[in-house]
Amino acid sequence: MRAQVFTILVTIFGWGFALLYLLPFFWMVGTSFKPIGEWGLPTPLPANPTSRNYIEVLVTGGIYGVRGHFPPILRYLVNSVIISSSVAALTSILGAVTAYGVLRYRAGGAFFANWVLSLRMIPPVVILSPLVVLTKTIGLYNTLGGLIFVYPIITLPIVTWFMIGAFKSVPRETEEAALLDGCTPFQVFIRIALPQASIGLATSAIFAFLFSWSEFLIPLLLAPSETAMPLTAFAGYFSNQYGILWGPLSASAVIISLPVIMIAIAIQRYLVRGLTLGFIK
Repeated sequence: MRAQVFTILVTIFGWGFALLYLLPFFWMVGTSFKPIGEWGLPTPLPANPTSRNYIEVLVTGGIYGVRGHFPPILRYLVNSVIISSSVAALTSILGAVTAYGVLRYRAGGAFFANWVLSLRMIPPVVILSPLVVLTKTIGLYNTLGGLIFVYPIITLPIVTWFMIGAFKSVPRETEEAALLDGCTPFQVFIRIALPQASIGLATSAIFAFLFSWSEFLIPLLLAPSETAMPLTAFAGYFSNQYGILWGPLSASAVIISLPVIMIAIAIQRYLVRGLTLGFIK
C-alpha cells in the first residue's frame, strides 16, 4: 500500500514539475496565435485566436508600423535545413572514422581520446573571434559553407566519443573473422563495424543536427546576410529598437522547435540506447 501511495505521489510530482517546466513553451504557443492588440496581455491563451502570425512569417511577410517589417522566413528556414543536414552527415562520418581509429588502432596515442573530449569543454564564444578571422581569410565568411565548416569544430569531439562507445559494443571477434575471410580493414569498417554501430551513428547525426539547428550566436556573427543566415539568427531581428514583435517571434520560435520535438518523439527510445552504448551491454 505504501509503495502504491509513494508511486502516485512521485507521478503527481513528476507531472507537476513537467507542466511547470513546459509553461513557457505553452505560453509561447499561445502568444503565436494572439493578434497584435493582445501581445502585451498577461494571459497564456489568446482571447481572439488568429493564424495571421504564421501566415505572415511563412508566406507574406509583415509590416507593423513603427515596430518595423520583416520578409517571409522560408529562405532562412531552407538555410537552416541545408546547414543542419550537411553538418549532421559530415560530423557523423568524420566522428565514426576518428572513433574507429582511436579504439581499434590506438590512433594518436593513449591521451588522444581524452584530448578530443577536452576540446568540447571550451565554450564556443571563446573561439568566435578566431573563427571570424579564419572564415574571412579562406573566403567562407557569410556563406552556408562557412557555417558547415565551423560547426563540426564544435560538434566533432562529442560525436567522436559517442562513436567510441558505439564501437565498443561491436564484438571484436566478428571483425577478426572478417579479416581472416579476406576483407581489408576498410571493408571491415564499412561492412561490419559501421552497420553494427548504426544506432550510435544515428545518435551522433541527430546530436549534430540539433546543435546546428538551434545555434544562435555563431551564425549571428559568421553569417549576417540573408543569403546564409539560418532561421534561429533571423528570429532575433523580431526584437528591434522600436519594440518586440511578440506574435511573429513566437510563431517563428514554434516553427524552430517543431523539428526538434518531432525528432525527439520519434527516436527517444533509440536515442537513450545510443547515448548508453559502450556503458551497458
